[in-house]
Amino acid sequence: MPILVNGRAYSHSEIQIIYLGVPLPSATSIDYGEDQDKAFNHGTGNRPVSLGYGAINASGSIELSMNDIEALRDVAPNGSLLFIPPGDLLIVFTNPQKPLTHVIKNLVWTTDRPSSSQGDTDIKLTLDFVAAEIKWR
Repeated sequence: MPILVNGRAYSHSEIQIIYLGVPLPSATSIDYGEDQDKAFNHGTGNRPVSLGYGAINASGSIELSMNDIEALRDVAPNGSLLFIPPGDLLIVFTNPQKPLTHVIKNLVWTTDRPSSSQGDTDIKLTLDFVAAEIKWR
C-alpha cells in the first residue's frame, strides 16, 4: 500500500457551514478572505523610506440553494437577509487528520437578490458579505 506523502487532503465534501445556529448544507461554493492596503512611502530620493499599512477588510460570498436561503429568512427580521444583525459564520473542516475551524466574525449580508431561470432543478443564489475579521485559528 502506498504511503500518503502529504496525508489526507481537505475536501469540500467534509465542510460544515453554520450561520446563527443554522446549518447550511447546500453550500456549493464559498469564497472568503481578507485584504489590506500596503504602500511604500517616499521621502527624499527615489526609494521608499517606510512601508504603510492600511485597514484590513474581510469579505466573501457563498452559493446556497433556495432551501437554505429560506431557512435564513426564518431568522431574519421581515424576512430580509439585509436586516439580519451581525453574526458569526463557522466553516468547519472535518478532516480527521487535522480538523480545523475558520470563523468569519460579525458577518453581514450585502446582497439579497434571488434569481432563477428555465430548467433550474435547484435554485441557487450567491450571497455577498462583509465581516469584521476572519479567525483563521
